[in-house]
Amino acid sequence: MRRGNAYATEVLIAAGVDIDATNWDAERPIDLAIDEACRELLDHHAPIIAEVDREASALVVAAHVHWANLSKSEVPIFAPALSLCAYQIDASFCWAPPPARSAVIAWARGVKIAQFAATTQLFADLPDDCGGDVLEFLEVLMPREVMMNLSAHSLSPLA
Repeated sequence: MRRGNAYATEVLIAAGVDIDATNWDAERPIDLAIDEACRELLDHHAPIIAEVDREASALVVAAHVHWANLSKSEVPIFAPALSLCAYQIDASFCWAPPPARSAVIAWARGVKIAQFAATTQLFADLPDDCGGDVLEFLEVLMPREVMMNLSAHSLSPLA
């Protein structure tokens, strides 16, 4: 199967290409796109990157919605702030600015620690103040209340 310009555009966006970069004539990729599928990809990505640039936590919300859908948990599903395409859900988030990537990675790390804490009997047996000390040592950025809520729901390996 021949893959065209839309596929190449998608790969470039996923790899972190700056879609607002300009050439010598001050033309952006959207100005040069003659393929309708490329134009749609660029049109879809531009407001997402602008929102993530404005508010890094928007990517965390979108990742949380994606995780909740994957795990089919009882976590209330709220409307995602961003409508991400499959190539934007890749775990590396290369397309996102560094602060947004850092926010998602910190959130995912917290979720993983919550999952580990919920499935480790030794942690569950600790008094709250001692458990809090352990979480502080691990530098979990999410509040303990959020962690307990996450750990109360089953987390699928896929999520």
